[in-house]
Amino acid sequence: MKIRIKAKAIAQYLSKVIKSCYGITSVPKSSLKDYASGLVGLYAYDEGVLVRIKDNVVYATVHVVVDPLSPIAAIVKNLRESLDYAFKKLLIKDYEVDVKIHVAKERA
Repeated sequence: MKIRIKAKAIAQYLSKVIKSCYGITSVPKSSLKDYASGLVGLYAYDEGVLVRIKDNVVYATVHVVVDPLSPIAAIVKNLRESLDYAFKKLLIKDYEVDVKIHVAKERA
């Protein structure tokens, strides 16, 4: 029996994972949603995350805003480890995973 996971479910789960990571102050909502609306049917969107599944590859684009006083390298490392664990927890074994992380500093 083969289990299929929808892109929307992955996006929702990853959004929750991202919000719980060290140093993440927020995730962009409006600009990313506007971008996603131009790609109707191609990507599933949730706060800060765009996900697309095509040819057994999960493409995830993550947008986060970080605390300007925290070390960005440590935040990204923690975020990457959390996302890797999340994909293992989702049992995505038959898929390749391509994750892109976009980081912006919060304005002081």
